[in-house]
Amino acid sequence: MIRASLLAASLAFAPLLASCTGTEPVGYEFMKEEGDGEFGIWVHSGLYNREYEVHTPPNLTPGERRPLMIFLHGAGDTGPGFRRRLRADAATDSRGFITVWPTGLEGTWTVGCTAPCTFAEALKADDVRFLETLVRRLAVELPVDTTKVYLMGYSQGSQLAQLFACRSDLLPAGIGAVAGVIYRTVARDCSPRGPFPVGIVHGDEDPVFYYGGFGPGAPVMSVPETVDAWRGFMGCGGGPSLEVRPDTVGDFTSTSIYRFVGCRPGSAVVLYRVHVGGHTWPGDTGPWPQSTGLRTRSVDATRELLELFEGVGPRVSSPAGR
Repeated sequence: MIRASLLAASLAFAPLLASCTGTEPVGYEFMKEEGDGEFGIWVHSGLYNREYEVHTPPNLTPGERRPLMIFLHGAGDTGPGFRRRLRADAATDSRGFITVWPTGLEGTWTVGCTAPCTFAEALKADDVRFLETLVRRLAVELPVDTTKVYLMGYSQGSQLAQLFACRSDLLPAGIGAVAGVIYRTVARDCSPRGPFPVGIVHGDEDPVFYYGGFGPGAPVMSVPETVDAWRGFMGCGGGPSLEVRPDTVGDFTSTSIYRFVGCRPGSAVVLYRVHVGGHTWPGDTGPWPQSTGLRTRSVDATRELLELFEGVGPRVSSPAGR
């Protein structure tokens, strides 16, 4: 049963059939307009009513535009569930971010694969369009600075964040890709609209998206290939500097941080390689299934990415008094 309802219960099957067959849906007079919906709960985009949860920081004032962070969950999760797992509110509140936690169709996203590889792909959803619609909707209701829209994604959500950065008409102010790599087809056609910082966080013992990839003929790139692709898009001509964060808490992991130099003004590419790390989000997060491997506490991915975004591109201003 599809959790994201289609317009209304009486019309549920006709639009779904249309989306799966590729034919145009029937144009009912009461079909929702793009962007209609109940604020803070759902927004209509394409054929579907899409769910999301929004969180605002303390002391939000209508006249003060705030940056927006879009958090994108992994496969099988929901926006609210991801928010509870990530525990990121304190970090984003302290920097004045409005945050939004959307939910993918059947817990999945469109990621740019050539054949349906997720439920959302099979349903012919357009998650780039959905996120653009969501930003416009939020900007009507809240003091969102649409020049400071950031994305952080985990696993399949990481793939969507990178797809959005490649294809959206809305220039992101920065993206964070945790435990997810880019599709070759997406990289081949990637045309970012401008420079922005890119942070890639990945465990080198990730059991889902192998750090070294699945071979040259695989549809997804390895982590080094993904990093090289973003270096090319951001014009990074130099090699990286290296910072090592050792294991200080006894979790058997450490992190090497590679900061690439010579990038275009307003951009950056940084790789956070978690040694012995699994398919998790580093930091004080969780719980995570044992099958995902080790989670490091040598770095906090949320805070590291926020600091990267603060240091490059549009300045993220904290509320007065913070």
